[in-house]
Amino acid sequence: MKKIASTIIAVGLLFPGLAWSQTPSSILPVLTGAYAPDEGGCEAAAAAFIYVEDKGIGANKTTGKVLSVKREGGSFVFDVLWIETGSDESDGDRDTVKIDVKDDRSFYFTNTASKRMLMRWCS
Repeated sequence: MKKIASTIIAVGLLFPGLAWSQTPSSILPVLTGAYAPDEGGCEAAAAAFIYVEDKGIGANKTTGKVLSVKREGGSFVFDVLWIETGSDESDGDRDTVKIDVKDDRSFYFTNTASKRMLMRWCS
């Protein structure tokens, strides 16, 4: 057991980039974590964060349950059920979200309530 722990620590010290790197999402070819609009940046007080998780997305205090995903070239179209914190699924709002992937740390986000905006990785 000590050998396994020692090996993990040694790899973390030798390759810190690997130890601290985020994993790619399984729903999008981007890293998991928080994204903020390119214009305001991650430090903006009222940044409209989009959270890309392994199998879902979120926005500020809202969970986005992905009901379906369609791929159209470099774009991904999600059927999303937005559920506010403290609410249950019956109170959720359905939405169509389009994500145009730019690279593994940025994408263009569009939905029924917002214009297309470039989102950059913050975490």
